[in-house]
Amino acid sequence: MVRTTEPSPYFVRAGQPFCFVGANNYYLTYKSMEAVRNLLDVAVKMQLRVLRIWAFLDRGSLDGAMPNIREPGHKEGFYFQYWDPVAERPAYNDGPTGLERLDWVLHEARARGLLVTLVFTNNWRDFGGMDQYLRWYGLSQHHQFYTDERVRQAFKDWMTHLVTRTNSVDGTLYRDDPAIFAWELANEPRTLNYENYDSLEGWDTGTMTRWADEMSRHLESLDPNHMVAVGDEGFLSGGRNGWPYEAPYGVDSEALARLPSVDFGTYHLYPDHWGLGHRFGNDWIEDHVALSRRVGKPVLLEEYGIHVRRQHDTSGPIEHGWPRREVAYLNWNRLVLERGGAASMFWMLSGIESDGKLYPDYDHFTVYEGDQTYRLLRNFAQRMPTEAAACTLAEGHDHGVPSPFVSWRSAPLSAQGHPNEPSRQQPLSRADTRRRRAP
Repeated sequence: MVRTTEPSPYFVRAGQPFCFVGANNYYLTYKSMEAVRNLLDVAVKMQLRVLRIWAFLDRGSLDGAMPNIREPGHKEGFYFQYWDPVAERPAYNDGPTGLERLDWVLHEARARGLLVTLVFTNNWRDFGGMDQYLRWYGLSQHHQFYTDERVRQAFKDWMTHLVTRTNSVDGTLYRDDPAIFAWELANEPRTLNYENYDSLEGWDTGTMTRWADEMSRHLESLDPNHMVAVGDEGFLSGGRNGWPYEAPYGVDSEALARLPSVDFGTYHLYPDHWGLGHRFGNDWIEDHVALSRRVGKPVLLEEYGIHVRRQHDTSGPIEHGWPRREVAYLNWNRLVLERGGAASMFWMLSGIESDGKLYPDYDHFTVYEGDQTYRLLRNFAQRMPTEAAACTLAEGHDHGVPSPFVSWRSAPLSAQGHPNEPSRQQPLSRADTRRRRAP
């Protein structure tokens, strides 16, 4: 594998290039405080920099008149949004069984120096997500989440509620919180989700792009400090053969990454789910590094996983699949590090629950403290900040005035002295027009 000498876009933190390894976790907003502290402490031990978590938990009405899209509509008693049948619109649970828990998670992450990506909704019905919005408004086609005016306004209202929220633990406004790495519009947005609301008509590859443009501009108007991403899986329109290069499910990742109010692109990598061999991931990463250079923005490997089977199918030792996972994770992370990627984030990091037992490996991707995958990825977590080509090739360049918030830069000047794309720089102050544009 040849280390690139071609500069790439990169993230900036505290006035320095910022390359990192991170992880995903979905249960921090409803598991016990003991479990949350354990997970955050494990992330610190592993030298992870960023955690990506859900900032949504949607249900029907509390009286049962408006059904939940998936029962029971809450997670161990926690929920964030619910339908108010009197006002006939969504309402917010700002109390101890709702957003106060998210407040506390952000507070605990900040105390440990961890950054958090907050995702506003889900393509899938777990935790409510897009189809719960549709049920609230009596709709029955999944793509109407992106097109119905009432739903789009309800989603904007939810984003506004979070971005302008004051943390009940420490009084920090979310839009002023340096613990937030970025806002993300959705987890894996698609125009289909394999449920009974799917429709093959009424949408095209521009449907989601128009929605993402509208929603990212709305976020930009609310928050001058934090980056915005779409959260898509990185499907491309054209390129190599295969369905991920046919803009499936209405997703054109390049069009999304080029939107003016979107700061970085994302892509996911699940060969086992996608019916592809793990070697597919090598080209997938190379193609998204190339995409990053084309659009002049970082493009983040945000989720990835290879199945393993554990003893008793729970949290015991891995008994099948480790050699295949080892080869894939080594190759994928080396490619990100050496070819110009800014970061990689695996799915998913777990720890203990309140009874002291490990959270079960339900999806066969879980990483636990001290296991083989933990040790392999901790090595890359140690190396990425100082060895990633995206950051080492940016050393010595102007990264703007140091800021407590993460921003990004296009690639520095190439060897021929020509920039790959116009620079997007950290502003001199919050009073400037945008968090990453040159003043």
